[in-house]
Amino acid sequence: MQRNIDMSRVARSWSLSLAVSTALLLISPAANALKWAEPSHNLQPDRRLPKWQPAPLEVEPEEALNVVGADVMDEMTLGWVKLMRRAYPLLSVTMEARASGTGGPALTAGIAHVATVGRELLPAEEEAFVARYGYAPTAFRVATGSVGSLGKTAASIVMVDRDNPIKCLSLPQLDAIYSSQSKRGLPPIRTWGDLGLSGGWAQQPIRLYGLKHPNGIEWYFRQVVMNGGPYRDDIEFVKGRGHVHAFNVAAEKMAEKSGGLTYALLANIQKNTRPVALSMQTGGPCVMPTTRTVYDHSYPLSRYVYVFVNVAPGKKLEPKVREFVRAVLSFEGQKQVADDRVYLPLTPEVAAAELARLNAL
Repeated sequence: MQRNIDMSRVARSWSLSLAVSTALLLISPAANALKWAEPSHNLQPDRRLPKWQPAPLEVEPEEALNVVGADVMDEMTLGWVKLMRRAYPLLSVTMEARASGTGGPALTAGIAHVATVGRELLPAEEEAFVARYGYAPTAFRVATGSVGSLGKTAASIVMVDRDNPIKCLSLPQLDAIYSSQSKRGLPPIRTWGDLGLSGGWAQQPIRLYGLKHPNGIEWYFRQVVMNGGPYRDDIEFVKGRGHVHAFNVAAEKMAEKSGGLTYALLANIQKNTRPVALSMQTGGPCVMPTTRTVYDHSYPLSRYVYVFVNVAPGKKLEPKVREFVRAVLSFEGQKQVADDRVYLPLTPEVAAAELARLNAL
């Protein structure tokens, strides 16, 4: 019996290595991304979050709960794993944290019970899962992304020349700037004069920069701002150089030619650039990214990070997986997020919404 168990573990290890290696090949452009970030806040979880009372679990000998995914979520993920280990000492709760791009493939391969992913799944990742199971994986929001760190999933910003007088941009305006279809309904915007600027800026073309697909930041911007629409064909998609982030390359190019605009992160701001306040709708409240506005998601491009699980429509989620997600969404689980001091805990309202979805499975 012991030999069978050992051989099973060896087989799983080889399968995991293959899945991870394949995923790392797919995400090679992010290989030089920072994996650590300076603490940026002291925000604690809201006391209204529910306390976690572990439910009874029947645990078989050698039974495992495997958590696979993002290295940039490793500290809070380890905290969640420890919560489960303390509550269920007979359950073998394992953790593999290499990259966000390993979570989806491990879930698809049946290696992971829970995939931690510091972004939305990319199309190829979700398509591979659907091709195998016939339905999409189920996502739960488990934390809010950082305010501006290069090392951890961060709120997106819009960056312009420091001397550009534009005060605020709306998501419909950004859609009309970046997209060839303008799904949000505004006519195309091609010059700064189209946005109301006068004088020397009126005829100045908007020089656009972005990241090449596939990339989590690019995919998020395209889905949230452009409703999944296509890009204009005259955008300059930049790449990083060694350890120089791609958006820093965009800032360098903006210094050479006036009128530039790009989506980026706060950490990418250079001496020649500045962030612009954003609004959900044209004429709506203009909001800058701060700890508070990212935490409550009043800043339009605040982000979440996720765990993904496999549950077929009409079926029940495995009890041990359900309990893991319930722990994550509790006060105790969100304390692990807050202790990271880069990611932000969920608001009680978001946690309650995710718990309601969990209870329905």
